[in-house]
Amino acid sequence: MLPRSLPAQHRVMARGTRRTGTALAAATSAVLLVGGLLAGCAVVDRHHDPSTGLFVPGADSAGASPAPSPSQSTLDGEASPEPSASDAAVDPSATVFAALASSLAAQGSHIGVEVLDRVTGAAVGYQASQSFHTASVVKVDILATLLWRGQRSGRQLTDDQRDEAEAMITESDNDAASDLWDAIGGGPGLAEANRAFGLTQTTPGPDGAWGSTATTPADQIRLLSMLTDESGPLSADSRAYELGLLADVESDQRWGVPAAATDAATAVYVKNGWLSAPSDNGLWIVNSIGRIVEPGHDWLVAVLSDHHDDEDPGIAVVQNAATTAIGGLRSPS
Repeated sequence: MLPRSLPAQHRVMARGTRRTGTALAAATSAVLLVGGLLAGCAVVDRHHDPSTGLFVPGADSAGASPAPSPSQSTLDGEASPEPSASDAAVDPSATVFAALASSLAAQGSHIGVEVLDRVTGAAVGYQASQSFHTASVVKVDILATLLWRGQRSGRQLTDDQRDEAEAMITESDNDAASDLWDAIGGGPGLAEANRAFGLTQTTPGPDGAWGSTATTPADQIRLLSMLTDESGPLSADSRAYELGLLADVESDQRWGVPAAATDAATAVYVKNGWLSAPSDNGLWIVNSIGRIVEPGHDWLVAVLSDHHDDEDPGIAVVQNAATTAIGGLRSPS
């Protein structure tokens, strides 16, 4: 069934039980740093927030420009010195760049990735300012907007809105998303909230087509950072409510970001989007955003992609990217 106010060409197509594809290992040597494989890779700009003790993305996060050479890599906007062997052991970003570039270029996928560890500040971005249609990952933004508007007006969510929010996030229900899209004032309401959230690369879908909202991996990391920021625009109750739903997504939709979690993970949050796009000859959009908390790490992950032959191959590519990025930052070698 088509969601109300969402044209057929923007429908998020439901399918049967998702198969969590085997994540493909993608470790490559640092020699891949040379040449064109690194086009589109960038070190993620981030800064330390003394109020939380965590690292957060800067206003112009990863992907805005191609990565500099290893000797010119920038962190916090300052040039770093020529890397030494000990530096490489501390900051594995260059090797992760190479692994992502090699793996994704070989697959011929159009994909953008950004990963940030809120605890250590480790980060990597690959084409993170490239624009993609959100499909259903915009539902995270819709709910955040609804909560933010409620805070400003002093109103709690109604029982019906809570029911719809739960269905929208945990089941990816499209009718519920359409109702809540209307409740936030549609595209203008989303845009207003996103200005408060610090999102600068997201454009709401036109004419009620929320699934056609355009965004970037960098902006999705900003959104996830806002949901985890104690000093951000959402209250502690609002953040806990939305994160609770993201932790309770039904089992057949827990692919994508969760594939990068290990047994040590203490919490995993996810929202996925998948869409067969008539405007792209029926090829598939496959997106996954989320968070993995584990001892010593708090990973925020955004992987957006399109132009896949089918949903399952797209899922495999997305999981490979998330696993490669987090695995490389987690265990530098």
